[in-house]
Amino acid sequence: MTFTGTESCGNSPKNMFVARFEENLFNRDEQALAEVIAKDCVLQIIGSGGVETSTGCDEVVAALLGLSVSNPVAGHLEAAITHGKAAAAWGQWENSSDGEDIRYFSHAFWFRTNKAEEFAQIRVFQP
Repeated sequence: MTFTGTESCGNSPKNMFVARFEENLFNRDEQALAEVIAKDCVLQIIGSGGVETSTGCDEVVAALLGLSVSNPVAGHLEAAITHGKAAAAWGQWENSSDGEDIRYFSHAFWFRTNKAEEFAQIRVFQP
């Protein structure tokens, strides 16, 4: 199981913060995720069926882990970018070694403050 792409996020501490979050989600590191999600964080999962909302650190972590692939073969972060309190990241997870089962992800984030310390809101876009 490998996760690549975090080195391409440049010298920006905020970009690296987002990249580490994506890597921790890929690795299903519940403790690391909980450390950067605000106690009153709001998660919106936007899909073809509408919007599903979770509130609070525990609910958000559980919902994120519910979305993630349980045993991905590989993951690649194409980009993690930030501006002020906003951030975005996108890439893909491969669920099979033959490259036949690829799942793309696109996430938007809002930091609690202008510093990259914790997320106040996360939005996940999926088909």
